[in-house]
Amino acid sequence: MSNKLLKRIYYKALNSVKAKSIIRNNIRLKGDTLTIAKDTIDLKKISNLYIYSVGKAGLDMAQECEKILKEKIKGGIAVSHKEGSLQYLEHYNSTHPLVSQKSVKAAEVLIKSISSLKKDDFFIFLLSGGASAMIEKPKEGLSLEEFRELSASLLKSGIDITELNKQRKANSQIKGGKLADLSKAKGITLVLSDVIGDDLHTIGSAPMNNGKVPHKIIGNNKIALKNAKHFIAPKVKKTKIVTTTLDKNSKKACEYISKKIKKYDKKYSSFCLLIGGETTTTVKKDGIGGRNQELALRLMLELKPKKKLSILCAGSDGIDGNSPATGAFVDHNLYKKCKKAGLNPKKYLKSSDSYTFFNKLGYDFTIGATGTNVMDFMIIHKG
Repeated sequence: MSNKLLKRIYYKALNSVKAKSIIRNNIRLKGDTLTIAKDTIDLKKISNLYIYSVGKAGLDMAQECEKILKEKIKGGIAVSHKEGSLQYLEHYNSTHPLVSQKSVKAAEVLIKSISSLKKDDFFIFLLSGGASAMIEKPKEGLSLEEFRELSASLLKSGIDITELNKQRKANSQIKGGKLADLSKAKGITLVLSDVIGDDLHTIGSAPMNNGKVPHKIIGNNKIALKNAKHFIAPKVKKTKIVTTTLDKNSKKACEYISKKIKKYDKKYSSFCLLIGGETTTTVKKDGIGGRNQELALRLMLELKPKKKLSILCAGSDGIDGNSPATGAFVDHNLYKKCKKAGLNPKKYLKSSDSYTFFNKLGYDFTIGATGTNVMDFMIIHKG
């Protein structure tokens, strides 16, 4: 029952930052008056309206825009890693987390379209996590293969997303506001944030952030966890959003979370702790897993959880590292099953093979791509 409740809490958080919620909360049309976040645009005063949408939520956000704006849209482009079609925009399927020829193609069509906009046109650019890999035009003199090798080594190095995107921008013709520089038109960028602290210079490697195009955060980890808190609060003695900016390697994150759990365990007969952010891990050997499952494995080893305690560590995008899962559950029964099966969790930890461990015991959380990304959720429930 406890793991079912963890799933419900997870989905309450997730659904509040899915395309349908964030687009309908921030884009409204009444006659010729377009409201974007809190800004209003008189469509009679512009020539054409274009929509661009890039990232893991790229297709879903574009589809929701089309439902609202319909024939008001003159054209535009959506880039995502999902299959699907659009009525008013072109859709390009790209790759994530590694840059490919599809990423270059998507960047080239974006460059062509945005460069062609006229001064009296207006655009809405929808930016979500994953955009860094999905659109890319390596700098002159750097081949795609060289760029891919550089990106792969950076992904495996354990560096955080801020430093990763800094490296990406330095080697790109479109990142760091360079794509926005190509447009004569005015516009606005609506952002689904997948980075610590919602740094607009980091999200998607900031293709539109040249200081001239306004950016507005319309979805993030904080919004998601507030929704989860509202759901679970009546069901436990104490609910707490501990942080939405967890930024530690998995070992230190485990220590931090364990201390919080032990503190609340002494005070309350039932509680729910909600933690957001993104941990880091260094990949060793050829195991299957990711940062969330590694953190869950560390928490199991550290806490040896009691009967009433259950934990879910999961990504909001549906993908954790190189595994098919987005995270994993931890509870007392898992600890017992592990011993009974004769599995050595430390061995799986050392091999970065956390998914194999949880999958063998039926404790992996596998849901597929969610169409959104606001970093990770760590949900701890006692009750």
